[in-house]
Amino acid sequence: MNQATPISEAMTRSIERYLADNSGSQPLDALGMTTDGRIVRLADQSEHQRPELQQTLEQKLGVLIPPGKDKALSDRVVEETITCEDRTLESLYAGIKRDSKIREILRDLQIKQAKQLEKMHASNSTVDDQGVTCTTGEGITNKHSWAYHFCNKFTQKEWKFMYNAKEGNINPNDFYMTTVITWQYQWAFEKKGWLLELPGTIERCEIMNKETNEVLIEHKADYHCDAFRKAFLETTVNGKSTVRVAQTLGLKIGRLVVKYEGKETGSIDKPIEYDPVDLPFSVLVHVSPDPAVYGPT
Repeated sequence: MNQATPISEAMTRSIERYLADNSGSQPLDALGMTTDGRIVRLADQSEHQRPELQQTLEQKLGVLIPPGKDKALSDRVVEETITCEDRTLESLYAGIKRDSKIREILRDLQIKQAKQLEKMHASNSTVDDQGVTCTTGEGITNKHSWAYHFCNKFTQKEWKFMYNAKEGNINPNDFYMTTVITWQYQWAFEKKGWLLELPGTIERCEIMNKETNEVLIEHKADYHCDAFRKAFLETTVNGKSTVRVAQTLGLKIGRLVVKYEGKETGSIDKPIEYDPVDLPFSVLVHVSPDPAVYGPT
């Protein structure tokens, strides 16, 4: 393609056909696409062609974005798609399909959780604190203080549950951690202009709960054994809440990886005592989409 030649009507039509019909695996580098199916190499185009080509691609990609998104969010998704170096049309189509299914699950969930969400929003506000989503609130009712702190980090491949606590004079059944997490997840992704995606890992960071730490200490000889897996997932508050979040979003739990003082370990051969100040344990929970919910991957 002669880089000095403006984009023709025929090329625009070809781009439309490519975006509509191509599975994403066929090369089409003659139209500025990379040979492995990525959207476009804008950097390889001349300064005169680049704005027109990008505008055309943005318009045509915008049609593919799931309905129901406002224009500002759709624009951010398109921008993220074009600038992502490893995004192919094939992966975009798969991502759009996955996004639609997750939104369906979240819509149903939010209907069921309507009263919980109302109470959560009435007593809390949510902000992005340097990439960490924090939903917090505190106050005094009838001379009794109360506080909520839910701070978690959501990225496209991993989630980190950092600090989740209810304190003081509260009704613990007003809303649950799962309600907060699933709402924070969608809020964080949409703020960043991402299609909804599922994580590969959920990390319970620097675990504070005394009973959970006691289970980790009790099984320090072997963190790969079934006894530890069962004890963590079925008897600890951290494990059980992780299971509830995973089940709610249609995720299957795979292997568990224990981190001690920031390093992955299969066992610990030195004496350990629970210290409420020094919090050395984190647990990395590997998860994957349940085929029964999302179909084969």
